[in-house]
Amino acid sequence: MSHQELVPIFKELKRQRETRKDLIVDSRSIKAVAEPERMVIDVPKYGGHPLTQWAHGQLAEKVQIPQKYYSRMLDTKNFGLLADNVNTWLPTEDKRMIRILDGNIRAILSDRYRVLDNYDLMFLALDEFAKAGADVHKLNLTESHLFVKAVTPRLQGEVRPGDIVQGGLVLRNSEVGASRFAIEPFVLRLKCTNGLIVSEGYSRVHLGRRKEEGEFNWSSETIYHENQAIWSAVRDVIRNTFDPASFESIIARLKSNAETPVSAPVQAVDNIVTHIGLTETTKEMLLKNFLEDKDYTQWGLTNALTATARQLPEPENQVELETRASDIALMPAGAFLEIVDAKPKNRAAKNLMGGDTT
Repeated sequence: MSHQELVPIFKELKRQRETRKDLIVDSRSIKAVAEPERMVIDVPKYGGHPLTQWAHGQLAEKVQIPQKYYSRMLDTKNFGLLADNVNTWLPTEDKRMIRILDGNIRAILSDRYRVLDNYDLMFLALDEFAKAGADVHKLNLTESHLFVKAVTPRLQGEVRPGDIVQGGLVLRNSEVGASRFAIEPFVLRLKCTNGLIVSEGYSRVHLGRRKEEGEFNWSSETIYHENQAIWSAVRDVIRNTFDPASFESIIARLKSNAETPVSAPVQAVDNIVTHIGLTETTKEMLLKNFLEDKDYTQWGLTNALTATARQLPEPENQVELETRASDIALMPAGAFLEIVDAKPKNRAAKNLMGGDTT
């Protein structure tokens, strides 16, 4: 990504850091209130705030309302019933961090939640990227996540003759409790610019010390120093991930499995989809990519998975499928064949796969 493409994202990260509001509240003091077109959470001294979709999910989990039932009340705009349900089950003797941005509650978290700023992470990462000769390949900022993928030409190899890949890493962070903070190796295939994420990196939960009730208004500098040990570890992990020996080890493992044959492509896709747990729509995309490329091997199926990941609209789903693709790519040949060659259990699937040809 060019500097011009990164500037708007940096401005947004800075804006979010400067305008957010974090509160530590007693769960018994807050109340759900039904309005004509929404439900809000009323926080004493701070008023009523609507919730993001992510925060609605967290609230449903906290008060132990089944997600399907909660979503139905929300989707049908039965805000009175929803507020009654929330208020019935909400009062407990615990404290929560409520994170607010642009007037909306974006997260309901433990009072021990450790704030790891996307803004601080980005500037630390860019400093280390520069030392490694790495460039940002892709950056996504969503309601729940920050994803940063970076690669360097200093890490380059071939999985097959002429099939060149570059090495790098992916950073993932969530300021709303959607996932752990993680740094994982990333492999970019230059032929198609699809990538896979190796799930063998560093990760840390956002867990810190308990905080007192009221507005959590530590300065950005204080938060940074509070997390100094983590940021120091992050620098070390980034450097180690860009280490040539680590990259060469991954390439060697990819090479060892690359030519494992797939004798029945349609059956293989069906079995992989079941193994990973993909939707029917994603399965159709995967099958199309696999059959069009006609590379009926373990590496070919991996590339079909990463191509499919790139076509998914949500960055969270892209990253998840790129991670699962690496699991398939690095799977020992015997385990891979056991999955892709498994016979279908129902007659309809058998009939479909009966015409499977290579």
